[in-house]
Amino acid sequence: MAPRQNIPIREILYQLSPYQQDILKQSFSNAPKTFIRFMQEKGVGLLTFTTLFFGIKAWTENEVHKERLAERF
Repeated sequence: MAPRQNIPIREILYQLSPYQQDILKQSFSNAPKTFIRFMQEKGVGLLTFTTLFFGIKAWTENEVHKERLAERF
């Protein structure tokens, strides 16, 4: 067998300039407003989809469980 050789690990360190830090600060300070706007625009559809998807999934799992219990006795 060939001897194992160490693989050098090279790390790249990135630093943000002060100008880029200001941009990041603005995006995080606007996050609540952006989230509220997203929920106003797409919240009804998202709520409808999740209710239908998880509701149907829970109902089918419940029916399968009832069938399994009925087969026992």
